[in-house]
Amino acid sequence: MIDLARILFAAVMGTCVTLGLLVVPTIARGAKGAAIPAATAVLLLAWLAVGVSAASTGAHHVAVAPALAAALGALWLGVAPLRRAWEGASMAGIVGLQAMRLGGGARVLAVRGGWLPERYGKPFGAADIAIAVAAVALAWAWSKDAPWARRATLGWAALGVAATLGGLVVQARLVRPMPGFEGLWSMFLTPVLLALLVVAAYRARSSGASPSGA
Repeated sequence: MIDLARILFAAVMGTCVTLGLLVVPTIARGAKGAAIPAATAVLLLAWLAVGVSAASTGAHHVAVAPALAAALGALWLGVAPLRRAWEGASMAGIVGLQAMRLGGGARVLAVRGGWLPERYGKPFGAADIAIAVAAVALAWAWSKDAPWARRATLGWAALGVAATLGGLVVQARLVRPMPGFEGLWSMFLTPVLLALLVVAAYRARSSGASPSGA
């Protein structure tokens, strides 16, 4: 008999590891020294380990996700060496990281398996897929220096932040108990992806009239 919960946890775990591995080279391209990406890798690995432990035991609260996202965004954009690294990173790379949200489609399977309520799993799973598909299109636009990339990215980031926060609110009201895979998503993927949306908006806003993805 197939254990859907274990499969979904493994899928989310794989997405977490993949995102963590992709963040490091993305920021490394804009960093002057190796210490920044190395420290980022250690931080993400430790954070993921804590997230796996918390999600496995059910020790999770939805308010943790936005708090972690705010802390990560403040760290990335508030600490000068990290901010300079993100400023030097490719916009196509920063935006393209949101393609990891395609994993949110697994929520539809979770609904079918009875692990998530339909009013949460289907709309927010679909929202993640839409954000991910738009991210791929925007990454292509930045790579081609499309003149509409900057404004489109600002709008996309705003909608992405609103959808993510809205999903957390609905999750807090409807998802009881919290399945391990959903807890891990909220503990790791949600904060990292939310902070990356803020970074993308910051870069798009500070890019001025030029859409260059360099």
